[in-house]
Amino acid sequence: MIYNDNRTVKQVLNIESFTEHVSQATAGRVVYYDALQAKSVYGANTIATDRDITGAFIVLPIDGKQSQTAEEENISTILRLAGKYQITLYPISSGNNWGYGSANPVDDVAPCFILDLSKLKRIEINAQLGIVRLQPGVTQQELRQRLDRDNLRLMVPVTGAGPTCSLVGNAIERGYGITPNTDHFAAVTSITAVLADGSVYRSAVHSLDQTAENTVDSCYKWGLGPYLDGLFSQSNLGVVTDMTIRLAPLPECVESFYLFCVDDKALESVATLVRKILKDFPGIVGSINILDCRRMLSMVVQPSKNNHMNDLDYVERLQASHKVYQWTCMGSLYGNHEVVQAVKRQLKKRIKEVSCVNRSVFISTNKLKVASKVFDHLPQQLFSGLRKQLAALQKSTLIMRGVPCDVALPLAYWRNDLAPTSYEALNPARDNCGLLWYAPLIPVSNSKIREFVDMVRSVCPKYGVEPLITMTALRHDCIDSTIPLLFNRRDAEAIKNAKRCLDELFMQGCKRGFVPYRLNVEQQLHFLSADDPHWTLVRKIKQAMDPNNIIAPKRYNP
Repeated sequence: MIYNDNRTVKQVLNIESFTEHVSQATAGRVVYYDALQAKSVYGANTIATDRDITGAFIVLPIDGKQSQTAEEENISTILRLAGKYQITLYPISSGNNWGYGSANPVDDVAPCFILDLSKLKRIEINAQLGIVRLQPGVTQQELRQRLDRDNLRLMVPVTGAGPTCSLVGNAIERGYGITPNTDHFAAVTSITAVLADGSVYRSAVHSLDQTAENTVDSCYKWGLGPYLDGLFSQSNLGVVTDMTIRLAPLPECVESFYLFCVDDKALESVATLVRKILKDFPGIVGSINILDCRRMLSMVVQPSKNNHMNDLDYVERLQASHKVYQWTCMGSLYGNHEVVQAVKRQLKKRIKEVSCVNRSVFISTNKLKVASKVFDHLPQQLFSGLRKQLAALQKSTLIMRGVPCDVALPLAYWRNDLAPTSYEALNPARDNCGLLWYAPLIPVSNSKIREFVDMVRSVCPKYGVEPLITMTALRHDCIDSTIPLLFNRRDAEAIKNAKRCLDELFMQGCKRGFVPYRLNVEQQLHFLSADDPHWTLVRKIKQAMDPNNIIAPKRYNP
């Protein structure tokens, strides 16, 4: 067994006793990895960080009627022993947290073991109510396969992170998507969590319900008394072992729409139009993405070593050759045929009134299939740019229908020396991609939206990073942005510049009111102030719930 050179004799003895007692107590129901194995499996990430990982425990699924309870007991045992031997645990679901640290712990000062829940994949669906109970290991693709197998017209709360990512993990991180249930944690109706002392948390409604089904706890988010489920979102206060999520039904009709603007100055008018659409048609229109030309180009072209998308002339040539506009908006309409057609007519009328929108397209799945068949009958060398755009549109439309796909995942390979040979199982961390995310919330006003765009376009080129801008209007009053900072992991200077770029975006953004809704593992150590009243209260709660600081030290808790 290999240890960090700074480990004391007591720590080494504790680690050995801890691993031995966990193995004995769980009787083969938990797989143990030593430091070398754990580092190999969990150490990879896209943010070029390095954490000491002491080992890992992989909780295995258990067959039988009492399997859920037995799995919780194994997790409880590990937590109790961790407290006894002063060992810290970092729980993960899939570990595929691309751009934020993947499976790496925030803090590795104390001996830290990964607690891997990725093998726990139980899915329990209430088809009538459209509610699903999931364990942490269930991925977007696995839920989609189960829904398809059972012929259920329900939508997976998909994200651009790809089919292999955990639904529970994304909801805990307060992820969002473009389907009707935009806010993924808002769709969470109940949580089960194991606490640091080994006890199990469930809501008061669950405890009072004496029926076997316990349906009401799964249908009502807020429970009884103080709302405590939220304590386990973006925190280190417990280990979430299952979660119930309300799924959006797949309606009779889903029709995607795209708006295109030639002029960069169209942003303000388009932003106003987007807000009015979301305000007037809630529940029918999902969230709406606003993408600049560089972000669209990154989906259809490969990067060039001789040219850079900070070169305006180069960008303009790419735009012309690939028919990419300065701004592209995309969203979807959901409902029965009559409702969708009625709203579609209203949208077309409003779009005509906005002169800066040069083109608009409404696309159904059937239209995309027809277009694809037309291109299939043409020589491959013709319309290569349009073919790539069509392929991207087809995948984007899948996401809007709640079908996971990898449309956004190849972006992580943008500055890789080697392009992926297969798109069937992309893994940016494993493949040594360089990706950091800047994900701020933006005040909803045209002047602040423009200020944000100008800031990103000013800061990124200073560090050799392309400003690839996506803004997502989640509602008429809430806009989030995701800016991928892409770099070559084999270039030490590029790594340094990308991190400096992220730091400047964070600091400048906070001064201007652009505050991130999530942070990577390095940022959580560097930018969260222990003196802030919010984090002071969080620390008091942590002390009460986890006095030995066993669960994920420093995770959203300075």
